[in-house]
Amino acid sequence: MVRGLGVGKETTFGTPVVASKWYNIVRENLATRKTILFDEDTVGSRQLIRAARGAERVEGSVELYLNSQEIGHLLLSCLGSVTTTGTGPYTHTFSIANSLPSLTLRSIMDDVKEKIVTGALVNNLEIASTVGKARVTANIIARQETLGTASIPSFTAQDDFVHGEVTITIAGVTKKPRRLSLRIANNLEPVEVLGDYYPTKIVPRKLSVTGSFELDFESDVEYQDFLNLTSRDLNIVFEKGDHSIQFDIDKFYYTRAEVEVRGRELLVAGFDFTAVKPEAQDAVKVVLVNGDASY
Repeated sequence: MVRGLGVGKETTFGTPVVASKWYNIVRENLATRKTILFDEDTVGSRQLIRAARGAERVEGSVELYLNSQEIGHLLLSCLGSVTTTGTGPYTHTFSIANSLPSLTLRSIMDDVKEKIVTGALVNNLEIASTVGKARVTANIIARQETLGTASIPSFTAQDDFVHGEVTITIAGVTKKPRRLSLRIANNLEPVEVLGDYYPTKIVPRKLSVTGSFELDFESDVEYQDFLNLTSRDLNIVFEKGDHSIQFDIDKFYYTRAEVEVRGRELLVAGFDFTAVKPEAQDAVKVVLVNGDASY
């Protein structure tokens, strides 16, 4: 029984392409959300008699472990723009654009069928790291779902990132949190028009970059930054050999600081934060170093 998620960047929104990369995912629940129009308001009978086809689109999420070879397409669809340099390993710098490229996603369902999702965009992308393997969750909104013949995937041999391979720096000081999450949200809006059952495009609205982390409460620096509304910078780097993923946030504000005192338990401080755009930078920049020549 073969399973996996194929990913390819579309040239035209909603037009399927072959998979250029296969992801060894943890799970996916992409499904068609279909509106069926029943005659609920008619007076001829107390029972429903007629049904008509309404608007359709695909929604769901994909979860996988954080791997330098299995995140590039998701980053591109989430942020919109990429510049590639180097000759191998390659350095891909992702930045925020006003429009986002769409993807074709192909989920193999054993040897039965392949779920083909076209016009797929990343609505939000979350990186979560605790003790163990780091995880990625991509929330997807897409145009249409069809079924096809199951493919035979080929997965990368590159290992996933684990907690010992991440470095977190806040205001130039290395921190060792118990957990960390970073979320980039596009707040996508599917556009539905007359003459088509599916969205004709999916457009990004206001982008937000938020996150949270927990630290052993051994210093009041972050707590004071929250109380005084002091902005800081944040750098998160996952590194394994010559492969890495780096998230750069030049300016963020703490939106929550909380320390619960309970008996003689160790004090742990929880913080939420929101990034803002500095004058000459994006709210977040992502640099991926891996073996892919392009996206």
